[in-house]
Amino acid sequence: MGILEDKKRARIFYRYFSKIYDRVNPIFYSDEMRKKVVDMAELADGDFVLEVGCGTGFTTTEIVRRVGEENVVAVDLTPEQMMKAVMRFGNSNFVLGDAENLPFKDNSFDAAISAGSIEYWPHPQRGIEEMARVTKSGGRVVILAPRKPSNLLVRKFAESIMLFPSTQQCVAWFMNSGLEDIRYIETGPYWFWSKLVVIISGRVP
Repeated sequence: MGILEDKKRARIFYRYFSKIYDRVNPIFYSDEMRKKVVDMAELADGDFVLEVGCGTGFTTTEIVRRVGEENVVAVDLTPEQMMKAVMRFGNSNFVLGDAENLPFKDNSFDAAISAGSIEYWPHPQRGIEEMARVTKSGGRVVILAPRKPSNLLVRKFAESIMLFPSTQQCVAWFMNSGLEDIRYIETGPYWFWSKLVVIISGRVP
């Protein structure tokens, strides 16, 4: 388990990293990647959408553009990160909470999206199951995760910090969570970094 795959350590890390997060994040997560994440949720006008691990609101921006602020509920574990999103989207609903124990009833949302959060979850399978639980039948669960580096030395270093799952592992988690019609794309912010992440989507039966 990586250093940041611990909720307490992750909260402490982001308490300080939140000060520069918005300057660093675009290096790894482009506007086109964000659009693809939300595209794969297949949202319709008026859909009620959950975002898990909203951070400072980068992905929230695109979700809000599709369905409106009042139709978005966003969860994050770190108050310092989430407060920046709250300042941007005052009409959305922000909840301090844990991805592995979502504080919502079954079948509450039309879709659930999480981008750049699963790598900090100690139990990724549980988090995906929770997202599926709170999503209505026919809705889609979408996750963006950093891919396992192919270079062995880079992989060892990366995995000492946080989770870097393989695409196959992500597919297995989705299948084990009972999701169907599973689709994925490997992508990245630049041509030379074209498979930095995997975006995976599954439909709740």
